[in-house]
Amino acid sequence: MPLDGYSSLCEERQPVIVSRDAKGRREHRALNMDACLVTQYRIDGDVIRDASIRCDFLVMNDDRRDAYLIELKGSDIDPALDQLEATAARFQTELREYRVRYRLVCSRVKTQAMHSTKYKKFMKKHKADKAFICKENQIEEMI
Repeated sequence: MPLDGYSSLCEERQPVIVSRDAKGRREHRALNMDACLVTQYRIDGDVIRDASIRCDFLVMNDDRRDAYLIELKGSDIDPALDQLEATAARFQTELREYRVRYRLVCSRVKTQAMHSTKYKKFMKKHKADKAFICKENQIEEMI
């Protein structure tokens, strides 16, 4: 189900949906090999224009009822976790019929950040069924 009032950045059954930061260093590649009905939105600056915290992109697979909240970040991952959760909370009504999945693509992750209490709690809360994935530079996955 598309977000009301907003146009998708991708075609309905697009085979590869790329969410990339402005400089093109970090990206999420969603592979739609089963030609499912998909939508992509730029959350930061398009859907949400106010000063609230939010993630960068939302990719939805309407056939499988999966929603991917995507944050493209440098090395400071604690604020990224807040951005992902704030966006999920803001779109709780629109995403209630979807499995929400969190994707964090960062330029590099400091070891101490991976051992932070916030990161560990987030991992524990979203560990089921690959609900959270954090990788450097690129995530490529079947959606």
